[in-house]
Amino acid sequence: MTPSSDILAEGIYQIHFEWQVFFSQLFGFAVIIWVIVKYVAPPVKKMMTKAQDNIQKQIEENEQAAARLSKAKQVYDEGLAEAKAELAQLIEDAHADADSIVVKMRETAAAEVERVGKQGRDQIELMRRQLIRDLKADFSKQVMTHTTESVREQVQSPQIKSDAVERFLDDLQAMANTGSSGRTRTQSQWN
Repeated sequence: MTPSSDILAEGIYQIHFEWQVFFSQLFGFAVIIWVIVKYVAPPVKKMMTKAQDNIQKQIEENEQAAARLSKAKQVYDEGLAEAKAELAQLIEDAHADADSIVVKMRETAAAEVERVGKQGRDQIELMRRQLIRDLKADFSKQVMTHTTESVREQVQSPQIKSDAVERFLDDLQAMANTGSSGRTRTQSQWN
């Protein structure tokens, strides 16, 4: 090593150029490049080709999916329009059915009101008749009770008893005086 030829710069840094190290590093670099080109590059190239094919396949699948999506959207839109039309028809039919049901229910309710009213009037008439019968029976019973009590009171009074006994005795005496014709008349009077 010569101090003047190997020194590139002087100063703080002293850089020396050594040819043997340079060539050995250059040879090592060439060997690494050759190994990479020979053994690493083909699998990497295969992987890259495969990745590109996969990407191309995915792009084609995406395009097909986009086409299927637009077709599905078109079918969906057509189905939605058809469903809206069917829904409108169903709503219209439901309104018509509801109107007919309301009419039928009103007719049924009117018939039921008439039937219940007739049944109520019949029941009232029956109850009125029963009440009249009951009132007549009660009235008759009250009249009989009152009459019976009045007769008992009259029969129980001492004056009426003595008058009845005297009349009976008078009738007996009259019968005795008149004979048999008077007897039958007096008996019929007492019966």
